[in-house]
Amino acid sequence: MGNNELYDRLEYDAMKTEWQSWMVDTAQALRHTDIHRFGTWAELERLSKNIPAMRWLVGRLGSYGINPSPVSPAKATLYVLACYCPDNRVLGYVVDTLMLCYRTSDSKGMLMCARIHSVVNKNEEYPHLNGLYNIMMGFFLKEFARFLGPEWQGGSFMTGDDFREAERYLPDFKASGFREMVLARATGQITGEELAKRCHMSNTAFRAHFKDTFGMPVSGWLRERKKERIMHFLLHTDLPISKISEHSGFRNDSTFSEYCRRNFGSAPSEIRKRHTPDRNMK
Repeated sequence: MGNNELYDRLEYDAMKTEWQSWMVDTAQALRHTDIHRFGTWAELERLSKNIPAMRWLVGRLGSYGINPSPVSPAKATLYVLACYCPDNRVLGYVVDTLMLCYRTSDSKGMLMCARIHSVVNKNEEYPHLNGLYNIMMGFFLKEFARFLGPEWQGGSFMTGDDFREAERYLPDFKASGFREMVLARATGQITGEELAKRCHMSNTAFRAHFKDTFGMPVSGWLRERKKERIMHFLLHTDLPISKISEHSGFRNDSTFSEYCRRNFGSAPSEIRKRHTPDRNMK
């Protein structure tokens, strides 16, 4: 549903209601709003103060059964309008929109929600949006933890660029520190030298900074990550042992078996057998 089509539908639905005149003015303001020019949002702020009309509006939007993701200009301007309204029922529409973006892995929609919030509540004039900010922070932190976590635990639907953009809108969200950079770039078979290059640092500077940050040499940290990865595959997946050996960088199964005996005290098949009940924990 395009911009004009959505606004036309709202104007039509407002006919013969007490909100007809307000909806005509609102639709005109929406059509003249540029989501990228904050100075054009002032009229939306004024119109949002009619709380009964705003309740009617979000009720109609909910009845349409459309995805309210603020990626399209039409829905983004409606989201701006709703954010300005200090009413719990209207705030419910705002929160539901953000939560739907999260449930559907709509990273662009989530970022637009964060961007709009950062403009509307820049000077903290709208305390009713504080709860929305906390929900946003929770979602972004949860996805960032997934993004930084070991690849075998599953990643995030958001990218590094998404998190860097989120930093601009959420003052309490940081994604650019040394620790975050290391965790984002440390893959299963990487060496310390390769990790230093990916972090755009000399090997010497990287190792010194790494030890200060993580409290151990990079070689030891990578060895522990490798052990964690192998144990995860053995205990929590049904991957054949030969595949785990291959994914872990071993040339053959016998070398992998010897590694497991040396580091875990048992052959991989014995480790898996002892923990059979855990194998369905994906």
